[in-house]
Amino acid sequence: MSKNYKSVGRWWNDSSIELVEIDGEVYALGGWNGERYGNCWKCTGKYNMEASEEEYEIMPIYEKIDEDEYEIIGYEVI
Repeated sequence: MSKNYKSVGRWWNDSSIELVEIDGEVYALGGWNGERYGNCWKCTGKYNMEASEEEYEIMPIYEKIDEDEYEIIGYEVI
């Protein structure tokens, strides 16, 4: 399965928040609860420095590589 995302950096106001491009849209991944990111938003404007008003939940999709090793191969926007 091919990846549907690419990492594009960190949120300008909080470097702990990763930015990923998923199917052509850039999202900020916030609010990790151990299963999914529950406080995400689309990044808009010049240089992706503005946050959308809408919030999203985003769940990583994993592929098993080895017995105890998994790799993120995509994200599902819920």
